[in-house]
Amino acid sequence: MEPIDWLVDKILPVGLSILGAPSKYYKSYMALGLCVAICQGAKFLGFDCTKHDCLYFDLESTKRRPKNRLDQIVGTGTKKPDNLHIITGDQSPGRIGEGFEEQVEYQLQKYPNIKLIVIDVFQLIRQPAKRNQTGYDRDYEDFRALKQIVDKHDIGVLLIHHTRKMKDPSDVFNELSGSTGMLGAQDCAWLISKKDRSDNEATLHITGRDLDNRDLKIEFDKKFFQWRYIGTEEEVEARRRETAYMQSPIRETIIKLVGQGSGHWEGRSEEIKNASKYLSQEIYEDVRNIGKFIREYSDLLQGIDGVNAIPGNTKTRKWKFNDTNATNNIDATNDTNATQMKLRYQG
Repeated sequence: MEPIDWLVDKILPVGLSILGAPSKYYKSYMALGLCVAICQGAKFLGFDCTKHDCLYFDLESTKRRPKNRLDQIVGTGTKKPDNLHIITGDQSPGRIGEGFEEQVEYQLQKYPNIKLIVIDVFQLIRQPAKRNQTGYDRDYEDFRALKQIVDKHDIGVLLIHHTRKMKDPSDVFNELSGSTGMLGAQDCAWLISKKDRSDNEATLHITGRDLDNRDLKIEFDKKFFQWRYIGTEEEVEARRRETAYMQSPIRETIIKLVGQGSGHWEGRSEEIKNASKYLSQEIYEDVRNIGKFIREYSDLLQGIDGVNAIPGNTKTRKWKFNDTNATNNIDATNDTNATQMKLRYQG
């Protein structure tokens, strides 16, 4: 098997690819930022890019908009990549079968170092559906034309595409607008999803023929107009969980009670709630949620604060908390005393 020719290491190979997201999800900023990173041989979302020329079809814009977006991404007054070539909608590049392929051939002859072509948006180069033509047949016809360009020139083509409004919890890639052949024709597919439309944080789902499936947590930085990688879903969830734990008045109250008890305290959830009134921020949670919190975060209570939580029996319902560091010190002291007594006895 031949090694994969990566445009972006591990996440974007040479070939036919698609980036899907609902409208207003900053997918054009992602595509333009991707081109800038490849043109500079920099990193994209923390992954290494191989330096190449890029051709960007910004078909929903006039020349002014991509220039403004580049200023936002790279910085006003900063030199823009001279190997990023942009064609806008007012330059009439044509549709598939009506001049688009010829326009691509012309650009590739003019700039032979182009390795990635971005088409933003895919819908604007598609032919209208023919009479009695199925969605699958239409998709197949368009992708065949694009695949011929990819294979002939050994380049990457990234299609920017919309997703359906209807969510599919079983497989996010089913949300790509089009027939079942839409995903099957791609060498690689990216899809941006959010829990809530207004969130800056999102997940970039990645799949492909020869790729490991990935779910990257990303965030749109509105100051620098760039998407940035913030970790895997597991890493982000771990940070969220740790933040929730550290900021909880339940945690603060328990730590102070254990400290006052010289490394040990035991009591019921009601007592923890009452103690919070004078030891920390007052706990307004229902008493039942205090026990739930302790059980849920017992690993962090021990891992971060060194406090071991032992639930009481159903009769007393008393929690026992021990500072493991204090316990270790006591054990060490006892071991030392025992050794000294043994030596004196032997002497």
